[in-house]
Amino acid sequence: MEGDRSHTFAEAATLVDRLASGLQILSVRPGDRVLIVSENRLELPFFILAAARVGAVFSVLSSQITESSFERIVRQCEPRLIILESRRAELTHLCSTAKVVVIEQDFDSLSQSRHLDLPQPKGDDALALLVFTSGSTGMPRGVMLSHANIAFVTKAIMARLQYREDDRIGVFLPLSFDYGLYQIFYALMTGAALLVGRPEMSGPELPRILARHEITVLPGVPTLFAGLIKMQSWRPVELPKLRLLSNTGDHLPLPHIRQLQKLLPEAKIFPMYGLTECKRVSIMLPEEIDAHEHSVGRPLDGTEVWAESAEGARLPPGEIGEFIVRGPHVGLGYWRAPEETAKRYRLLPGGERLLITGDYGSVDADGFLHFQARSDFMIKHRGHRMSPVEIEEAACRSPEIAAAGCIKDELHDKLCLFLTTTTAERPQEATILAALAETLERAKIPDRIIYLNDLPRTANQKVDRKALRALLTSEASA
Repeated sequence: MEGDRSHTFAEAATLVDRLASGLQILSVRPGDRVLIVSENRLELPFFILAAARVGAVFSVLSSQITESSFERIVRQCEPRLIILESRRAELTHLCSTAKVVVIEQDFDSLSQSRHLDLPQPKGDDALALLVFTSGSTGMPRGVMLSHANIAFVTKAIMARLQYREDDRIGVFLPLSFDYGLYQIFYALMTGAALLVGRPEMSGPELPRILARHEITVLPGVPTLFAGLIKMQSWRPVELPKLRLLSNTGDHLPLPHIRQLQKLLPEAKIFPMYGLTECKRVSIMLPEEIDAHEHSVGRPLDGTEVWAESAEGARLPPGEIGEFIVRGPHVGLGYWRAPEETAKRYRLLPGGERLLITGDYGSVDADGFLHFQARSDFMIKHRGHRMSPVEIEEAACRSPEIAAAGCIKDELHDKLCLFLTTTTAERPQEATILAALAETLERAKIPDRIIYLNDLPRTANQKVDRKALRALLTSEASA
C-alpha cells in the first residue's frame, strides 16, 4: 500500500504474473540482468517481484545515483532491461544496449499483458539479486546473492523477529537498501501488510504517519530512530499499535535503546548487525538486552561467527579480532570481480564459503557478539586507534543528544564530533566534553564539538561521514 492505493495479496500475485509476462514479451529471460532506478513507490515491489518471477537477476539502484556510477554499473552487468522513473530519464542515453521501461508511462500497459507460461522458479545457488556497494577501489561492486541465500536468511531473521499476519510494516528505508528490500520478502512470508513509504517521511511527521497507518513494525537505522526520539520527546504521539522496532545499518547506541524503551514501552527493540555480503549476522532479542547491554546479539540459527587474529587463528572468548561468518546466507561473491571476491570470501573444500567481514569485535563465552568497528571507519589519532562508534555512543548517553557522528579532521589533526540535539537549547561544549571525560580515555575526547540541525545521511539513511568531512573541507577553504 502507498497512501490511498493498496492491493490484496491475491491482486498482487495476479499483477506480478502479468508484469512478468510483459517482461517476457520484452525478451527478458532467466539469468538476464534487470536494473531498476526508482525512489520508493507502489509500483516498485511489483517490478522487483516480476523480474524475479521471470528468472532475471535484478538490482535496485538508488534514485539518487549519479550518471557516472550508473554508467559503470551498466557497463559491468550488461542489463537486458532498465526500469526507471521519468525524472531520471536523462539516464536513458547510457542504456543503448538495453531496453528501457519508464515506470509512469509503461506500468499500466505492462500490467495488462496477456498471460504467458512463466519459467519454473529456480532455487539453490541460482543467482537472484545484485546489491551494488562501493568497493575498496571506489568502483561499484555487485554483491551476488542466490535464491538459496535469500530464502535461508529470510526464514532465519523471521525466526527471531516473528512478524505476524496482522502486522503492518512501515518501510521508510529506500528499497535500494537491502534491509528495505527484504521487507517485501518478510511481508510475503508472513502475510503482513506493507506500507511503501519514502525516506523523507522519516522526518518530523513520522510519528503521525505511524499513527495514521497503524504501523506495528518499524525497520530502521540509527538516524531514523534518533529522529523518532527527538519528535517523541518534543511532541509525543500515541502509538499503541507499534510493537516492534529493528535496527541495522549502523550501531544503535545503548542510550537510544533506553530512550526508545521509555518513550515506547510497548514496543520490542531488536538491535542487529549485518553486512550486505550475507545480509544478517546477528540479532539481539529484547529480553537479552539487559544482560548483554553492549552486544549486537547472537548469530542467526544455522550460522557460525568467530573472531580471528591477523595470523588466521580463531581467538578465544573475549579477544578482539576480525569477524568471520559461516552459513548458508554467505553470498556468492562480487559480480565479475574475482580479486575483490578473493579478499572477502574464503572458499573451503567442497565449495562452502566463509565471509571475511573486515569488521572487528569479540565473541563472548555465551556466544554473543560485541562489535567494535568496521575497518574502514577506524580512526588513528595521536598514536591511538579508536572506533568512532564508542565516542558516538558516549555522546548519546546525554538525553539532550539525538545523534552523533565522529570523524578525524586530518588537515588540522583534530577529532571532531558532530551532534544534533533533542532540545532547542544546545548544551555548552564544556558540558559535553566533561561528560565524555567521565567514560572515555583522554585520547578519545574530541577536540571540537560541532552542532548541526540534522546529520547528513547517505541514500541508505546512515550517517554520511564523507559529507561530514566535506563540511570540514569547505569550512577550511572558506
